[in-house]
Amino acid sequence: MRIQNPPAELADGLWMLGTSPYPLYLVRGSAGCTIFEGGTGAMGPVLSRQLGDLGVAGETVGQVVVTHAHPDHVMAVPMFREMFPGVSVAASKLAARTLSAEKAIGFFRKVDGALTGALLAAGAIGEQDQPKAFEGTEIAIDRVLGEGDTIATAAGEFTVLATPGHSDCSLSFHEAGRGILIISDATGYYLPDDDFWWPNYFSGYAAYVESMRRLAGLGAEVLCLSHNAALTGAEEVRAYFEGAIRATEDYHQRIVAQAKAGEAPREIAEQLGRDVYAKTQLLPVDFFQKNCGLLVKQSLAHEGIGQAG
Repeated sequence: MRIQNPPAELADGLWMLGTSPYPLYLVRGSAGCTIFEGGTGAMGPVLSRQLGDLGVAGETVGQVVVTHAHPDHVMAVPMFREMFPGVSVAASKLAARTLSAEKAIGFFRKVDGALTGALLAAGAIGEQDQPKAFEGTEIAIDRVLGEGDTIATAAGEFTVLATPGHSDCSLSFHEAGRGILIISDATGYYLPDDDFWWPNYFSGYAAYVESMRRLAGLGAEVLCLSHNAALTGAEEVRAYFEGAIRATEDYHQRIVAQAKAGEAPREIAEQLGRDVYAKTQLLPVDFFQKNCGLLVKQSLAHEGIGQAG
């Protein structure tokens, strides 16, 4: 089953919260609660309201787990610290380094403002969900996570998996007992209504595909994505990974073929950006074109093709 509209309970004690474009995941039990994902700034007010509706007290949330250090996955963390007294925030070593950099946080604040405006315009949030301006110069991390570490939650133990490719700091989380897998952006940006993937191998094509194949091999039954959907059912999850891998390989081959035909990398990126913008207009077309420029760069580097132009 494909679940697109939070709040929704995916399994006993596992909730999809936040909004469809930027979901958060709550693992809830009598011994306390854990939040996976750090969201956009607007997800702070949204989550506060949702937890109130579920009867979850702030003091019961003991952990927030950051999947990777991109602005749409960390900017609610400062509000989470206010909402959850004594909460421990965890992330990878590389993510912690990024989040301690004043320049990065300054850029993240600008991006978050644009995302808030886009969510308001799209009707995904209301005026009451506009976040308080974050004036800090870092987002502190209390616990550094790496491959093979574990996160104890009230509903089971999650194993930490390093899954680079989208970013070097990306982590995924596997609870083998119930087949729960939280993968952030490891499979790219999925648009379920069109069954369309925009591959996001911003830090490496080979690593991205390898991470997806590793995750697919776990045989998960509940798959928590960081945008637009979660999936339940082993067959549904298996088909999703097959589609994501196929879409990524096709995307890569398209870039390579166009470059070998003499098309300039910038022209390829601009067209790819227009294509994905036509599918989702949450942000301006130049946002997608700039990010597609990274994909073109990674694909051509993987094939050893020069990138002039």
